[in-house]
Amino acid sequence: MRLLLGLFPLLVVALCASIFAAQQPTADSCRFNVDGGAGRPQISGPPDLVPLVYVIDQPDSPLEISSINLDGSWLSVSGERYTERTCVKYQVRNRSDRVVQHAVVLLGYGTLSNAGVSNSASISPGQTAELAACAFGGSGGVRGNPMKILISIGQIDFDDCFLRPSIRVPLSVGIKRFWLW
Repeated sequence: MRLLLGLFPLLVVALCASIFAAQQPTADSCRFNVDGGAGRPQISGPPDLVPLVYVIDQPDSPLEISSINLDGSWLSVSGERYTERTCVKYQVRNRSDRVVQHAVVLLGYGTLSNAGVSNSASISPGQTAELAACAFGGSGGVRGNPMKILISIGQIDFDDCFLRPSIRVPLSVGIKRFWLW
């Protein structure tokens, strides 16, 4: 009986150590490198919309948005409600050393969760691709939130993993934290 009681703590320690070792995440399971910092994209479109565009800072993203064209889009704000129709073309560049199989660029009016555009073909390292969508529209509320057109990189898929780049928004922009999720 003493032998069993003496071996029990060793068994518990061995079991806990094996569970802990199995749960250790790898430092960067996607393992990619990016070339330099992302620049600010060129933004074009209706003169009343361009000043509202805010591109989310995502320095750890393998993709950078090179340009945004909102021609054909419109936005109407009345009181605490808005109505919109969005036509958008993005030029995105793969600044990583890995092939991006699938990517989503998100656009939202005061939030990040409105609409996304994705690529139809893989994007090789250094390659630029156009992502475009038109004829989506809608309406919503802008209660206490300044009207901004927020644009960010959403999910990115490599051949063996996927990720969502970090989202960094200065409080001075005026966007409420809960509107980002």
